[in-house]
Amino acid sequence: MSASKNLAGSQAKPVPSPEPDLDLLRQDEDALAVPSAEPAAWLENGQAILDSSGRITEINESLGQWLDQADGSLAGRSLWALLEETCLEWRERLESFRAEKETFSSIELKLPTEPAQPVRWFRLEVANHVAGCFARFHSILPPLPELEEGSWDQQLRNEFARREMFLRLLRAEAQLKSLTERWPGVIFSQRADFSFRFVSSQIEALTGVSVAEWQGKPHLFWHVIHESDTEELRQQLQRARQSGQTLTSTFRVRHAETGRVAYVMEHRQPSVSRGGLLLGYEGVWLDVTRQTIAENRLSSAAWKETLSVLTMGLAHDFGNVMAGIHALSETFLDQAGDKAELNEGLTLIKKNSRQASQLVHRIINLHQGRTGESNYHNLNEITADLADLVRKIIPRRLELAIDLATEALPVYLDVVELRQVVINLVLNAIDAMPQTGCLVLRTSGFATLPLLGNFQGVLPRVPAACLSVQDNGCGIKLHQLPNIFDAFFTTKPTNKGSGLGLYNARLFIEKHRGAITVETKEGSGSMFHLWLPQADFTEAAAEGKQGEGEKERKGPNCPLSPSLPFSPAKDF
Repeated sequence: MSASKNLAGSQAKPVPSPEPDLDLLRQDEDALAVPSAEPAAWLENGQAILDSSGRITEINESLGQWLDQADGSLAGRSLWALLEETCLEWRERLESFRAEKETFSSIELKLPTEPAQPVRWFRLEVANHVAGCFARFHSILPPLPELEEGSWDQQLRNEFARREMFLRLLRAEAQLKSLTERWPGVIFSQRADFSFRFVSSQIEALTGVSVAEWQGKPHLFWHVIHESDTEELRQQLQRARQSGQTLTSTFRVRHAETGRVAYVMEHRQPSVSRGGLLLGYEGVWLDVTRQTIAENRLSSAAWKETLSVLTMGLAHDFGNVMAGIHALSETFLDQAGDKAELNEGLTLIKKNSRQASQLVHRIINLHQGRTGESNYHNLNEITADLADLVRKIIPRRLELAIDLATEALPVYLDVVELRQVVINLVLNAIDAMPQTGCLVLRTSGFATLPLLGNFQGVLPRVPAACLSVQDNGCGIKLHQLPNIFDAFFTTKPTNKGSGLGLYNARLFIEKHRGAITVETKEGSGSMFHLWLPQADFTEAAAEGKQGEGEKERKGPNCPLSPSLPFSPAKDF
């Protein structure tokens, strides 16, 4: 008997019915308004055990319901055949997958549906063993290209699908974080106004601008691009926007705090709407400064080799002309006798022709030198020889002074490379003295090292030798000092200085286990010091042993540079 009849048959007063719970009614209405997913539309954790021929020995309820078969009727049937019956398009892929016979393997299968239905994807996982295999078949979310916005509502109604989507998002976020932290370049997504939606943290080390600033200040992009590359880059971006094609270019960026210049290779893909509106860019930056240095040095070396051949030929011919003039002057002097008016002129011709011949021989010696060959030298003699050459190239408005150590300074080094370094330092000093000034070349020996601040290289062993190049020019600004030995750093116009002179000096000094320092005061001049270990005449033997070890590692046919003879007693 119902509760209402019991209440009607009693003598008690009728109890008023309670007020309806509006919140519960709304929840029920919402539940009715959103249809639940079809049981067969999403398969969660379908499992089966198969024998060696692929026939079902056991199957769980989830997979049985999805196959629309009673559990008992599936025993003994081939799972592969059942799957092929479900979708004939799977047959070829299933046959290939089954033939692989890997211990653990998986395959993803797409089930064709009606246009209005959501795309359905499944994953089949198999663990093979001697007696058969264990199979797991379940629904998965479509891959990203096929996961359209319109189907999300239907795809994510199932709890398992929502969990899978959550895991996919976590995995994608972790992969992106790992990539941006380990990728040596910069990954970015840029808006049309050149601010960044996303940019990896490496951009701060490259440009000196924080990620937060990049994301909110569009004008920063053109502030870090080197002024000489700005116009060309603007034109390339305009062409890329019009064509919609990927742009690969190389340009320079300047560090906002230190002024350091780096070469960047950029790969940029513009994103354009159907109506031609630029939405932004996706791309990467890669620091190619070292590669650019190598290319410049190779290009420079190739040109220098060509120039050397031309100069050697011209210098040889010029030397022959000067030799003829010198010989004729001597002949005419003998014939002139005591005629004073002829003697004075012929003597001057003889003197100048001899000086011209000596200068030609110095030029030839410079071009005949080859880098990579070390030997014992007296630093005083090298400096004196360089001073004779410097006198010929410095302007008349400048003075040259030489201050050589009284004692011999034996060093073991590549003299050709040292000449190049000193000539670069001299040319920088000349540029620092645009009006008048004095250039000083100085050598000195040290039994103990003084305090060296802000040096590049390593502290040389003692006793040490020092070669200094001093000028009284404009000096170096303090904020530029930390970067003057960086590649491509220069305060000269881009068409006048390469920014590699001091960088090559640093490479030379590091190669020879020494140091380079600079003393400067803005408006008063600069003095660069090359600190080198004095030779103890064991260097050549150590280098020979190292060369023999290298030959043993590479094989008997590996060519080695011949050891150069030296005579310490003769040279020093």
